[in-house]
Amino acid sequence: MAAWVVIMAGGGGTRLWPLSRRAHPKQFLPLLAGGETLLAATARRSSGLAPIERTLVVTAASQVQQVLAALPQLPPANVVAEPEARNTAPCIGLAALHIRARDADGAMAVLPSDQFIADEEAFRAAARRALDVAEAGEVVTIGLHPRHPETGFGYIQCGDQMGDGVRRVVRFVEKPDRATAERYLASGDYLWNAGMFFFPAHRILVEISRSMPDLGRILDGIAADPSRAGELYPRAPKLSIDYGVMEKLGGAMAVVPADLGWSDVGSFAALPEVLGKDGDGNTTLGETMAIDARGNVLVGEGVLVAAVGVSDLVVVATRDAVVVLPRERAQDVKRVVEQLEAKRREPYL
Repeated sequence: MAAWVVIMAGGGGTRLWPLSRRAHPKQFLPLLAGGETLLAATARRSSGLAPIERTLVVTAASQVQQVLAALPQLPPANVVAEPEARNTAPCIGLAALHIRARDADGAMAVLPSDQFIADEEAFRAAARRALDVAEAGEVVTIGLHPRHPETGFGYIQCGDQMGDGVRRVVRFVEKPDRATAERYLASGDYLWNAGMFFFPAHRILVEISRSMPDLGRILDGIAADPSRAGELYPRAPKLSIDYGVMEKLGGAMAVVPADLGWSDVGSFAALPEVLGKDGDGNTTLGETMAIDARGNVLVGEGVLVAAVGVSDLVVVATRDAVVVLPRERAQDVKRVVEQLEAKRREPYL
């Protein structure tokens, strides 16, 4: 059974506005050392799992050229364009169709394109272990040992040991409140759900048909006549693979616990994990200047951002937009995007 890598690269990244826009979301931004994009880093660290010829990138039709520019070594035929964004369950189902058509016994490693992983060797070891189990027919995920009682992530409750470094999944748990997250952390039996999944292509298509029959019928129609994808795919339910399939599998899944130095780069407050800090605790990207300033995240794209005598702020400026807010409220950038959408300020989206 050959291994395939599927990279999901169609997200919008609104919590990094105004740096990230609909037309140029965070997976294409040069956020990492040396100007590497999150998408390029994902492809590079997963190259040990499968060769580039067995790597697919699923993205929006409008972003195909950005994918090819970020990954010039990727065969153009390996970019799968979604006719319309429909969340991760349809995305993964579409990728599984492509793999099954090329390799009836292929096993898939499904990875988000917009995550940062500091310990790449630990990632490859965990992913290889997960693929080994997937190649035996299982549905597998990688769960991350929680570092703090995070309320913004889903959790995985672990059960019995299945083998070396693998445990049975008891259940998926939605984003908890603070008290519940603290209890999960103290128990030692819960992991963060990072959205990385491993399974045979034919197995996930069976599970989609069982748990999401409407999507299963749409995928069957596309498999029978790929020319109808543009007609059928937009009818797919807009649902994540977590809600649509994984939560219903429960104990029929396995999990590989891991410590990866992982971040979902879900807001500007996460940039210190990716870029580090200077001696005053500031994290900077682009054209910036900090004077008597501490603990700030400063980003200047095409303009200079100068911070003087301030602390614990996020200041991001591009040529057409500026956002300023306390670091502790970095997630609230999405409220700006919501207001722009409500007011139909399309040029800023």
